[in-house]
Amino acid sequence: MAIKIISDCGKINALLFKNENVGLPMTLFLSISIDLDELEFQNETEETCIQLDFIKIHFKSFSDLQNKEFEFPINPEDGYIDGSVYLDSQHIPVDVTKISFCSFDGDNIKAKIFGIVLFDNCGYKDPNQEFDLETTLRFENILIPPDIISPSEQNLDIAKNKLSEFFNVIELSEPIIENNEFRDAIVFHKSI
Repeated sequence: MAIKIISDCGKINALLFKNENVGLPMTLFLSISIDLDELEFQNETEETCIQLDFIKIHFKSFSDLQNKEFEFPINPEDGYIDGSVYLDSQHIPVDVTKISFCSFDGDNIKAKIFGIVLFDNCGYKDPNQEFDLETTLRFENILIPPDIISPSEQNLDIAKNKLSEFFNVIELSEPIIENNEFRDAIVFHKSI
């Protein structure tokens, strides 16, 4: 049974991240969350989203993404997007092969996303499902997690200087400390 994947809106964020254990230097990654319309799956009505993390694209401003197309390998090849959709109480892998960014209005960017939901990875008899969806992504924030820079008032200037190596911070608000329901982090929002 094919599910109908429809989306009108989503969010785009960025995360400053490094992992010395795997040799990953400090990198600014994109994260995209695409809200899906309510859908039927395994005889249940589900409200969910497609979550795409660790999207490695070089950009210094969100306007740099406008009218650009990026192709990605599939998991486990280096450079793949860590993607999933939460259905039937589990994360079902999603491979994204291409993202085409379109117009950017300063707060939102239109995007076309091409991929496949891998039902067979989770033992479902449903066939894997290719999708291409169009959505408008709303910029939320750029986050620096506490394992990169400890979230304290005295570290806000350090965070701003560090992020300026990767992003044009003049486009952003002054950094603040926010709790994202799990832990405090240093966060930058879009400048008004």
